[in-house]
Amino acid sequence: MIRYKKTWYGVNIIFRIAGTSWPYGVLPGAFACAASIILSYYEKLDDTISERTEFIDHPYAFQLFAYMLGFLMVFRTNFAYQRYWEAMGMLQAMGAKWIDGACMGITFDAGGDSDSRLLAGMFSERSMADHPTTGSKGGPHHSLFAQDMCHLCSLLHALALMSCRGDTDLNNIGTARDSSGNFISVRTTISSAQPTTSKKRLAAMAGISHFGANHVKEVFSQQRLRVLGGLNQNERQALEKDCNGRPFSSEARVAMVQSWFMRRLIARQKFEQGESSATSPPILSRLYQVISDGGLWFSHASKIAITPFPLPYHNLIGILLWSYTFLVPFLINGLIMDKGARAGMAFMAVFVYHALAQVGDNLEDPYTPYDPNELPLPEIQDSVNTRLLMFGIVPEESDEWEHKSCQNGNGTVSTTEKHSADPTASTGSSSLVGASTATAVTPEVPADTKDSGGTIKSCDI
Repeated sequence: MIRYKKTWYGVNIIFRIAGTSWPYGVLPGAFACAASIILSYYEKLDDTISERTEFIDHPYAFQLFAYMLGFLMVFRTNFAYQRYWEAMGMLQAMGAKWIDGACMGITFDAGGDSDSRLLAGMFSERSMADHPTTGSKGGPHHSLFAQDMCHLCSLLHALALMSCRGDTDLNNIGTARDSSGNFISVRTTISSAQPTTSKKRLAAMAGISHFGANHVKEVFSQQRLRVLGGLNQNERQALEKDCNGRPFSSEARVAMVQSWFMRRLIARQKFEQGESSATSPPILSRLYQVISDGGLWFSHASKIAITPFPLPYHNLIGILLWSYTFLVPFLINGLIMDKGARAGMAFMAVFVYHALAQVGDNLEDPYTPYDPNELPLPEIQDSVNTRLLMFGIVPEESDEWEHKSCQNGNGTVSTTEKHSADPTASTGSSSLVGASTATAVTPEVPADTKDSGGTIKSCDI
C-alpha cells in the first residue's frame, strides 16, 4: 500500500510512476498513434477515410460503443474498489476479535486484590510467582500463561493472513523480535518487496506489475509475517503435514491454531492455577464467543481471496477494450484532417481507457502482491503484535486513592483524587469514568524468560 501526501496541488503525485496505472496505457496509446500516422500516409486510404459521405458520416454509433465500454469499466472499477475496501475492513475486524479474546484471557487470569486497581501486570512480581490460593493446582504462573495467549493469537493472525494471500510456505513466518530486542516497525510507506534483478527493477520503475508465480513466491519470502515467540519445531511439525504426509491447506492451519487457542484457555480454566476459574461463567463465555467471531470474519476475508472477479465480465471488457483500440485510429482520421492532431488524439483516447482499466486490475486482488497497491499484510501483522504486547503493561499503583462523588443537575459525576506526600503535587481529575492520574511505567523483569519452546522474552515488552 502506498501512502502519499496531497500537497502542491497534487503536482508531486503527477510525476510518480511506481504504483500508478497510467504506464499501462502508454503502449496501447502508442499503437493507436502509430496506426493513425500510417493511415495518414496512405493517400488513397486516407482519402477514403476522410470522405465523410463515403466512410463516417456521423460518429454517433461509435460514441454509443465508447459510452457502453466506459460504463462497463467504471462499474468494474467500483466493484474492484469495494473488494479492496471490504477486504481491509474484514481483516481489521478479524484481528480486533482475536485481540479482544487474548485481552480477555489475560485479564480474566490476572491476579489482584483490593489494592490492585488494574490487577497485576504480566511481568510484575506477583504474576511471576505461583498464585497464593490456587498455586497448588500447578501449571505455569500468570506471566507465562499471558505469553502463551499473545503467541497463539499472533500465530493465528499470521496464518490467517497467509491464507488470504495464498501463501502455504511456513518458512515465511518469522519471529517478531530478534535477540537484540529491536522494535517492530509499523506504518511503512510501501509494503511491497523490492525487486532483486535489474530487469525487475526496471519494470518496477516503469510501473509494470509482475503476475508470475515465481515473483509472488519471492515477494512472500521477503514479506515474512512475524509472530511473537516465533514458530517452534513442534508447532511447525503439527502444521506442516497430516499423518499421511499430505500438506495441510492454509485454511485448515487457521482452524487448527484457533482450536489451540481455545484449548489453552480451557486447560487454564480447568486444570491450572490462576483466576480464570473464578470468573463468572456468563462473562467467561464471551471470551470464546469473540474468538469464534474472529473465525467468522476470517471466512468473510477468505471469500475475496478464493472468489476471483467474474471471468465473463473481465473477458467482455477485454474484447471491447481492444476493439476500441483498433477502431479509434480510423474514427479519428475520419474526423480530424491535421496529421499531428490525429496522432495526438488517437493516443489520448486509447491511453485513458487502458489506464482506467488497469485501476480495476490493481484493486480487485487486494491480498496478492502483484504491485505496491496490495494491502500491507506485514504491517497489519506488526500492528497486531504491538497491541498484544501492550496487554502486559499497567500503571504503577499510587500509595493512597480516594473516590468521591458529587451530584449535579445532570446526574452523578465520579471524581478521583490522588493524595501525595508532596504538598505541591497536582491532584484531582474529574470525569464520567473516574480517570486516574497514575503514570504508566514498564516494570523491571528478568532478561531470560524465554524457554526452548519459543515463548516470548520479557525484553519484548
